[in-house]
Amino acid sequence: QKDANSAIKLISAKSNYLHYQSANKYSGVAVFSEIYYKNGWNAYIDGVLTPHFKVNYTFRAMQIPAGDHKIIFKFEPQVIKTGSTISLISFVLLLLFLGFGIYFETKKGFDAK
Repeated sequence: QKDANSAIKLISAKSNYLHYQSANKYSGVAVFSEIYYKNGWNAYIDGVLTPHFKVNYTFRAMQIPAGDHKIIFKFEPQVIKTGSTISLISFVLLLLFLGFGIYFETKKGFDAK
């Protein structure tokens, strides 16, 4: 069914985040004029992870349910999550080694006196 009053409005755009607001009487497929990338991009409708797919060789699209919805595309590649975890663990280990080094050097100084 067609709805002449359906609308999708871009609210905010950043290099790794797109926020849209949709209003439609019937459910349907929306085509977004951004290039579809398979890895890293996730789509959310009202905070719920929702599948999106490639159309017309290049663009991304998704099924939009009837009603008013908040649509978010986020770039969330697994490699960034893994790298952040490794960095955090490395930083904590560095602090522990530094703390133990200072503790034992201080203790050695007191034992010498």
